[in-house]
Amino acid sequence: MHGPWLVVLNPISGQGRAMQHRHEIEAVLRRHGIDFTLEISDRPEHAIEIVSRAIAGGCRHVLAVGGDGTVNECVNGIFRQDAVATTAVTLGVMPIGTGNDWARGLHMPKDYAEVAALMAAGTSRLHDVGLAEFGDVKRYFINVAGIGFDAHVVESLPDRTLGPMAYLVGLVKGLLSYTAVSLRLTFTERKLDARAFVLFFAIGRYCGSGMNVAPQAEADDGLFDVTLVQELSRWEVLKSLRRLFDGTLLTHPKVLAMRETGGAVETTLAQPVEADGELIGHAPVRFSILPRALNVVAQPSR
Repeated sequence: MHGPWLVVLNPISGQGRAMQHRHEIEAVLRRHGIDFTLEISDRPEHAIEIVSRAIAGGCRHVLAVGGDGTVNECVNGIFRQDAVATTAVTLGVMPIGTGNDWARGLHMPKDYAEVAALMAAGTSRLHDVGLAEFGDVKRYFINVAGIGFDAHVVESLPDRTLGPMAYLVGLVKGLLSYTAVSLRLTFTERKLDARAFVLFFAIGRYCGSGMNVAPQAEADDGLFDVTLVQELSRWEVLKSLRRLFDGTLLTHPKVLAMRETGGAVETTLAQPVEADGELIGHAPVRFSILPRALNVVAQPSR
C-alpha cells in the first residue's frame, strides 16, 4: 500500500481514549514506516467531508481511529466522491469505540502496533458495502443495518460514549417502552408481512456491542444475511437474550433467516433505521448490496 494515509480520529471514541492515545498512535505508525496525515473529526458527519475531500486530492488509504460510527462516516466519504473507483481506496480501522462490531467480525486486533503492522504489510481484502435509500437520500454502510428494537435502542441512548455497557442498559430499559413493528418486506421473488421485534440486513455478523445477529454472514459473498425476529413478549426477549450473543439466534422458532441481494421495507408508521450503530433515516427504506466494492485492511487469509 504505497502512498500516504489519511488518519481520521474521532476524539470522543472510546470515552475519549482515541484523543488521549493520539500521540501513541502517531508514534506507532511512524515506527512502522507509515506516511500519514491526521485529521480530527469535530462534529457529526465531519469525517464524511474530510475523507471525500482527501480522496479528491489524491489520497487512496484511509484509517478510521474510532468505533463503528467513525468507520461508517469514512465509508460514506469514500462512496460520495467520484474521483476514483471505490475499490481503488483502502479502509482500515484502529478499533477504539464502544462496540467495535465491524472490527470484531474481521478479527482485527485492538493493539495499535498490530494494526500498523497490517497496514505496513499491505494485507487487505475486498468487502461488500450496503446502500440504504430513503427516497432520494442515500446512506452507505459496511456492517449491519437494523429496524425495530435495535434502532429504538440506538435512538433512545442519550450518550453512546458511556462504554460497552451502554447498549445493554439501553436494551433492558427499551423493553419497557417498545412495541413490535408492523412491516412489509419486498424481495425480488417474494413478499412478507410480519410483526417484527427486530429486522437486520447484515453484511457482518455482529452489532450492538457483540450481538451475533447473523452467525453465517460472509463479508464478500454479495448477499445480505437478513435476520427477522418476529414479535416477542418481554419475557421471551429476556429468556432469549443469550441467543443474541452465543451464535444460536437462528435456532429460535420465531427467527427467520434469509439471504438476499436487497429488499424494500415498508412500515405503517415511520420507524427509525440504524446502520453501523448510527441513526441514518426512517422507513420506508430500500436496501441493496454493492458486492466487493471496497478494499479493507484485514488479517491474512487463514
